[in-house]
Amino acid sequence: MDKNYKGWKLQKDLCYPDKPGKAVVTGNFNGDEKLDYAIKFVRGKKGFIIAFLAQKQDYKAFILHNTNAEDVKSLSLDVWKKGERFELGEQNVYLRYVAVSDFRCESDVGGIHLYRNGKFIAY
Repeated sequence: MDKNYKGWKLQKDLCYPDKPGKAVVTGNFNGDEKLDYAIKFVRGKKGFIIAFLAQKQDYKAFILHNTNAEDVKSLSLDVWKKGERFELGEQNVYLRYVAVSDFRCESDVGGIHLYRNGKFIAY
């Protein structure tokens, strides 16, 4: 992180001041049985949510959100567990792996980020 985002700081969501949200979530996002991470942070006036997938001795970064610092504060970061289902139009999507999710404070507007075929797809 320091190499590519010098000056970064974790950013919990500010949806509920008495119960700050998560700035880091973990799970096996790609099915390789290695622990992966998603981090929500700010750097100056920019805000990011980035997933890091475990590689041999390192992690590969995938930018899920590149926005401003104020915007990222209103995003709630979490995960959906393997085996959960959600509706996408008229079809049900079954999660084969843990998925990163982010939603706007006090809203159902947001997305679920599924890792498929070498990239994350937002639903």
